[in-house]
Parts: sequence; C-alpha cells; structure tokens
Amino acid sequence: MTTLADECLQSIILAPLGAGGSFSAVSVIRDNTMHAYLLGEMQRLRGRVALREGAITASMLDSSGGHRMQGDEKSWHLLRVRNDGKIAGCARILVHPRDVTFPRLGIASSSAARCPVWALDVRDAVESELTHARRKGFAIIEPGGWVIDEDLRGGREAVSIALGALAWAQILDDCIGFLTATAKNGSAAILRRLGASHLQAHGQTIPGYFEPAWGCNAELLRFDTNSLSPRFEAAMVSARCQLSNSLVFSAESVHPRDEQVLPNSTNQQVCRPLSVSLC
Repeated sequence: MTTLADECLQSIILAPLGAGGSFSAVSVIRDNTMHAYLLGEMQRLRGRVALREGAITASMLDSSGGHRMQGDEKSWHLLRVRNDGKIAGCARILVHPRDVTFPRLGIASSSAARCPVWALDVRDAVESELTHARRKGFAIIEPGGWVIDEDLRGGREAVSIALGALAWAQILDDCIGFLTATAKNGSAAILRRLGASHLQAHGQTIPGYFEPAWGCNAELLRFDTNSLSPRFEAAMVSARCQLSNSLVFSAESVHPRDEQVLPNSTNQQVCRPLSVSLC
C-alpha cells in the first residue's frame, strides 16, 4: 500500500519558458540559475540511462553528458529527487497550442507515422483526436522523456512517475494526450493500466511497431485526463495534492501575453491522507 507521498523521493516541477499567467495553484520560485541547474541534471540522467540502454549513441550527448530533446525548454518537467539532491527520475509534458496540426506533433515523427502501411491511419487517428479536443476546448499535450534510475526499476517508483505525469496533466487543464511509449521496461503496459489506450483509426487499432530511433518496440497511445482508469482515482487525487504543494521553478518572469496552459485550480481536489495500492 503506497501513495506518491510515501516515497522517499521529493517531487520538483520545472516550468517551461513562456508559461506566463498566474501560478496561484502552486508555490513557484523564479530562479533562472536553479532552473538551469535542475534541467541540466535531468538531461544528464536521461543521457546516462539512454546511453546504457542503447537508445542513443554517445554522439547524441552534449559536452556535459546530457541528452537534450527538442522541446525541453517548452515543456513542464516532473523531477523525482533523492534526499541527497540527486535526480532519480523524470518525465516531461509538452503543451501544444490548441490549434496545433498533426505535422507539428512529436508523434508525427515516429516511424509508425512514416510507415507506408500505417501512416495514413496514424494521421487519421490523431486528427480525429485533435478535432475532438478542439470541440471540447481541451489542451493538446505530449508526455514523454520518462526515465528512472536503474536501482528503482521494477518497483513502485516507476508507477509513481507515470502517475505523477498524468496527475500534473490533470492539474494543467482538461487534456487529450499522445504518447509514444516503449514496450521496454514495461512503460507502455504501465501507461495502459493507468488509462491510456492504443490509437485507433476506422475501428482498427494501430499496432505496436519497432522504433529504430530507440532500438526497441513501441506503441502509440492516447489518453483523456477526464477518462483515466477509475481504479487509480484515489492515487490520482493524492498525487495531485502532493504535486500542487511541490516547488515549481521558473526561469523567467511572467508575461500576461504568453499562451502556455497553466495550472488550473478548478481541476484540483481537497487534499486528504490516502493509502491506495498501485499494483
């Protein structure tokens, strides 16, 4: 029996550049130096783990050993930090403009989206979701960059990071999300347990595929923050409570004209002690 709060790791959030608006829902520290330091440490964790797993080559690392992904500066980052200050896990959420089109999404660069057999079905599936999101006024997001230190694999922390990423997405707004999840280390299976599902087009499920960029099998998933697995709702409430009380580091001053989606306090529920199973 565990909750996000029971873990010995602390959650810290990094806000994206251009976030703008009010951070009234969370405690925010505007510190460019700390934001840059934590972002760099996260990228070095990502680089170290990805290199060991063979997902990237050494040539893809920067001079400090970090693996920078396109969109990092525009993403929210959920960090899991040990008592000694070292980052042990991370996940990111890239929030797109509400009028984003398929070619601008990360999922469009997956090998499945460029496969002669499945490309049109992938595009149709995603565009159907985009139309639904616009009709409902939902935000479009792409979580990713999910990494955990080797010593924490196979335990509750792997679930906690995925749970935390989806909980933060719920804090941000009503969202439709797209995920390119690896089958390796059970990532795709965990996300499906939490409520993500395979993309579908014309009543047909987009199958799993081999992603050469990562050297492993992957799945294209989607989720709706309002339709996650009810089995984990208590855990989601607990996670939202803990994350809304976590530190958020921002690298810049607020500008009213910025258009990034921000934490929406109406999506949060009253905090209360919870003890729920993540198994």
